[in-house]
Amino acid sequence: MKVNSNIYNHLGTNTVPKKRTTTHKSSELKAIYTKMAQYNKSSPLYMLSLSDNKQEQIINIKESALSLRYSIQSFGNPDDDMYSKKIFSSSDNSAVSGSLKKTGATNIPDSLDIDVESLATEQVNLSKFVISNEFSLVPKEHRFTLETLNTSAHFGITVNKGDSNLEVQSKLVNYINNRNIGVNASLIKDGSSSAIMFTSAETGRPATDDGLHFSFIPDGAGQNVVNLFELNNIKSLPSNSSFSINGDKHVSSSNHISINQAIELDFHKVTNGPVKVGLVTDSNHALAQLENFTTAYNGLLDISSTSKSQIGTRNLGTDISGILSKYKSSMEQIGIITQDDGKLTIDKEQVTQSLVSGSFNEFFSNNTSIASDIEKATNRLVLDPIAYVNKTIVSYPKAGNKLNNTYTQSLYSGLMYNNYA
Repeated sequence: MKVNSNIYNHLGTNTVPKKRTTTHKSSELKAIYTKMAQYNKSSPLYMLSLSDNKQEQIINIKESALSLRYSIQSFGNPDDDMYSKKIFSSSDNSAVSGSLKKTGATNIPDSLDIDVESLATEQVNLSKFVISNEFSLVPKEHRFTLETLNTSAHFGITVNKGDSNLEVQSKLVNYINNRNIGVNASLIKDGSSSAIMFTSAETGRPATDDGLHFSFIPDGAGQNVVNLFELNNIKSLPSNSSFSINGDKHVSSSNHISINQAIELDFHKVTNGPVKVGLVTDSNHALAQLENFTTAYNGLLDISSTSKSQIGTRNLGTDISGILSKYKSSMEQIGIITQDDGKLTIDKEQVTQSLVSGSFNEFFSNNTSIASDIEKATNRLVLDPIAYVNKTIVSYPKAGNKLNNTYTQSLYSGLMYNNYA
């Protein structure tokens, strides 16, 4: 039977070739060839009017069937990313959030109970409030030193004639912030008065005699900027965070901790009870695969419902409607819902819960029959999708002379071997 090239032209101009990541062993390709050869021994000669709609229908039947096959294969593979990929989870992200730092870590418990009793705090100094538009400093250069845990920073503030307290305070804020020495300064205004707030960049009580992150030291003669503005006035002392992991008490100088260098946690507030954190199966991949699965299955139903007047030698609706019917109850338990019209929808919350509990993996790994049923159905659809479109039979092959010619299976058979497949 001569193969008309119109269907390939339609494929090349009206559809975008799909790049698949699947590969086939030579034995698998040989099996496909054998099936096609066997099929052709009884394949009749027919005439087919290849309208654009009919060509699109043929292609969609095969694509939907392939999507069903690839999806069910991934669902039944326990090593697939949908089962093996883990993400961080917290029962209360507003109190304890986190992330997975080391992908594939194996030395992390599935669940940890975190109870935050107190947060780590910074050192905060608040200078004396002074009248903003008054002049407390004489015009000259005033010096002081800001001592931190890591450095001693020397400052010289030049006060010009007519510089008000607010202008001098603004200079102090800018000078300190521009040095980036672990102390942040901000200007505080209260009516006609103003002050400066100094905050340490680091939290936690340091191992120093005074337990402070920074202090101001007067430097030079003349008016004392440190004492005049009371820069060493401590509003709040730095403190460590206090928390428990599975009941074991811990302290930290930070609200950010690491567990086994694999999970990083951030504390945001004191908890009223344990917050459960740990690793859970990433449901995004499974949901994406399920979207492909349901789209393919529902697509076949749509093709069937819109082509009732174009029935071929087989009925598409009949062939696919019973594939999943006996699994309806079990599928609903893992979040795959069958509607009244036979189409599938996804309950994302239920799917996520079933992935966490393991029932999703258990269903597809134990129910090998569902994979077998879909495999049989999709093999038939992929092998000869043209069987589902209307065509005119010309003649049947002679019973005693069945030629084994693979490529005369249908006008569509060559697509089994091109880059689109």
